[in-house]
Amino acid sequence: MPAFEAEVGMPYWIDLTTSDADASARFYTEVLGWEAEEGAEGAGYRLMRIQGLPVAGLIPQPEDSKTPDTWVTYFLSRNVDEDLAKAEKLGGRTLAKPQQVDHGLMALCADPTGGLFGLIEPSGPDKFIAAGEPGTAVWHELSVTRDFQQALDFYGELFNWELRTVEGTGEGFEYATAEEDGAAFAGFWNAAGRFPEGVGSFWQTFLGVRDADAAAQKALELGGQLIQEPMESPFGRLTVVADSTGATVTLVEVEDAPEEDPRESDDLFGLELPEDN
Repeated sequence: MPAFEAEVGMPYWIDLTTSDADASARFYTEVLGWEAEEGAEGAGYRLMRIQGLPVAGLIPQPEDSKTPDTWVTYFLSRNVDEDLAKAEKLGGRTLAKPQQVDHGLMALCADPTGGLFGLIEPSGPDKFIAAGEPGTAVWHELSVTRDFQQALDFYGELFNWELRTVEGTGEGFEYATAEEDGAAFAGFWNAAGRFPEGVGSFWQTFLGVRDADAAAQKALELGGQLIQEPMESPFGRLTVVADSTGATVTLVEVEDAPEEDPRESDDLFGLELPEDN
């Protein structure tokens, strides 16, 4: 499995906050082929690997927590403290101050529309991640429940992203992509009015599988729930499930990575999205 050399400002790591780390580890081990090991952080933290490469972490929720289990996307930072200060100036909030863990300095934030995200400054000089193939994160998407343009402005300014608005075929559809050298690596969906009032924006992680139908069936067998039956999409065939503790995740069919070593900014999907208006 190749490892991508990450670039500053791009998605770098994912953590799952879970009310039952054992159940979550079992679920993703069965569905994605991950291997679980106790992380150096202790306190029940699980480091998840595939073919020996780290792909995600499982963080136990406090027993009295009333926060739903959720996946958190962390973006690569050159300097977490500076990026936190910049995010606050742009209207964001710091939810958890920088903390040094085994794989880097990490902090938790919220954008002005309520979207939860993290910043990570990795330990050591090498910044490589496994991505873009079965068992790894292959896409990250922010469902924006209010102030779509504000979300675009915030992330574009914070990470110096190139943003492109794309035209959809459905009535009222609004979507934008963040790109590097013309290759899309994250998306923004205008989800205003699509969720109950009071639901803030949220980042979704798309995880790669070889067979979306088989993955959906396995998720059900392991106590998960089917939110979206397998369907065709611009990303390929995908399904949306709630895992065994209720965290939502999108599983999308992807092929094994090519032999050559790609970069994180390479177009992992070959998305055929419409051109700008």
